[in-house]
Amino acid sequence: MNRLEALEHFHKTYAEEVLNQKIHHVASLYEQRKEELILSFIQSFQLICQQAKHIEVSKARIGYITYSMRRTYLMERNYNYIIGAYDKSWFFDPEPCQGVYDAGWAFSFWGELEDELSQLRKPYMNKVIQPDVERFAHQAVEEFHKYILQLAQDAIPLAIQTPEFKVLSCEDDLEVRIGEYKGISKVVYSAADGILHDSSR
Repeated sequence: MNRLEALEHFHKTYAEEVLNQKIHHVASLYEQRKEELILSFIQSFQLICQQAKHIEVSKARIGYITYSMRRTYLMERNYNYIIGAYDKSWFFDPEPCQGVYDAGWAFSFWGELEDELSQLRKPYMNKVIQPDVERFAHQAVEEFHKYILQLAQDAIPLAIQTPEFKVLSCEDDLEVRIGEYKGISKVVYSAADGILHDSSR
């Protein structure tokens, strides 16, 4: 068995199966603890709104609130998403408010995936090497991120009803986005489009 054959065997025999197991665990946990997870997300949202409100005097209106996953953090087994509250210049805002959201409930399974595959590659006698495992884990990140996105979509209708958000000075086209840090992100709330928009505000 050459290296390419070994890698293909490893993927088909172990990697894909272990990934499916871990995703199943995340899905099950999400269903079992959904209310608790939504509450925790809303609390993180309230905190960033409070933070933004405190420095509002010196800051323009809030244009973006983002939850950003950082792959460099994942490599260090830090499962925090960075929460940012920015003015309309977004990443060019010189003084953004920042906080963290602990996504370990989902990404701890991603860490287990990498650990288990690191052990399972060993019988291949260096035809499957650690960077192969890391590459597979890197490609699988999105599968776990989907559950943070799902949580945000489930939580945001309640989050935008909180007093902390309602008193915040926001741009008319405020967006709440979830994605990769300074990368692709998805809008989960848009004031301009009227998505979940409270017409009484």
